[in-house]
Amino acid sequence: MTSKIHLLAMLALATSSYQTSAALTDQQNLAAADNVFAFKLLKQLAKDRPDANIFISPFSAATVLQMVGNGAAGLTKTEMQQVLGTRGLSSDIVNQGNLGISQSLNSDNTNIILATANAIWYRQGEPASPDFLALNRQYFGATVAPLNFAEPHSVDAINAWANEKTCGRISRIADGLIDPAYTRLFLANAVYFKGKWADPFDTNDTKDRPFHLSGGGQENAPMMTQTKTFIYRRGTGYQAVRLPYEDENLAMYVFLPDTNSSPKKLLGLMSGDVWQRITKPGFSEKEGTLVLPKFKLEYSVKLNQPLQALGMKAAFSRVKADFSGIAPALYISAVLQRTFVEVKEEGTEAAAVTGMSVPVSAGPEIPPPDPFQMIVDRPFLFLIEDNRSGTILFMGLMFDPGMN
Repeated sequence: MTSKIHLLAMLALATSSYQTSAALTDQQNLAAADNVFAFKLLKQLAKDRPDANIFISPFSAATVLQMVGNGAAGLTKTEMQQVLGTRGLSSDIVNQGNLGISQSLNSDNTNIILATANAIWYRQGEPASPDFLALNRQYFGATVAPLNFAEPHSVDAINAWANEKTCGRISRIADGLIDPAYTRLFLANAVYFKGKWADPFDTNDTKDRPFHLSGGGQENAPMMTQTKTFIYRRGTGYQAVRLPYEDENLAMYVFLPDTNSSPKKLLGLMSGDVWQRITKPGFSEKEGTLVLPKFKLEYSVKLNQPLQALGMKAAFSRVKADFSGIAPALYISAVLQRTFVEVKEEGTEAAAVTGMSVPVSAGPEIPPPDPFQMIVDRPFLFLIEDNRSGTILFMGLMFDPGMN
């Protein structure tokens, strides 16, 4: 008999502490791998849902997959490592890296709320491998508890946890994921972020302006405006700005494709490696004007098909899945992520939950104009990164800021 494992991922933040050079290297290696996965996942979702608003937490999805990966073996583990970008990294490096990233994400700034949490629920009376649970307690800080999945209240218990860890933004993550007969394990990661801009926009400067839709036509959207010295980049086919939050360690990057380009073409140029080596170091101070839409988006996506399309196939197969490091005859039946983001004059609020169920090259640079104008009145790419760990926490494509 095969049994199911469910995994949830949600978003959170924390304060940094002293780390050895070896721990920092593990953290940097894992952050680089996570960012490789981030761009692959966003590209796959954009391919599956062209011209649709997308907002994900690749960090949340990667974390919950790495948690269950501690129990994977054989082809299942190999495919997971390939998709997650961790091939060549030992399990110890992945675990130590996760511990370091979690510690670096902590923030004691009262204007920045960033919190992460992990949890594992196992079927009451059928505990998972003690070694598997111990690893996830030690390196992911996971709380572990038995749950009677045959009872309807099990869904409420997981939803209540998600609601608490995302400050009420993600409240219904386990609905439809629990199989009373076959769910054996449910894993969850939560991330929640709320931060004020280091330099807030003036609400008096926010005006309705036309936003040009990808299919033609336009609609009015509230647009924030700011003129100052920005951290700016003029790349091949796009403009971009870095908008730091108050503690300067977290920032949103906004990428605006040129009028003869598109988010799809821009994504085609991007990867985790290009981001790390070329794009991110290529920003510099520049005087200019930014016009950016206010927006709020709730997003939900089932990640089974995108993950399988990227090569993670065996983990979803009743026959081929090998999670023998957890318990016999387990497979992933569903991976679901729900997210929320709101961008306004004061700052940004974002949250994400990912749930998974397992049963028994850049071109030559263009010098920026002096000063520049960046009017974000057409579809764009954006991401939120933690500068200390180098981890992309959230990323998305905005095609219509009026669509909630």
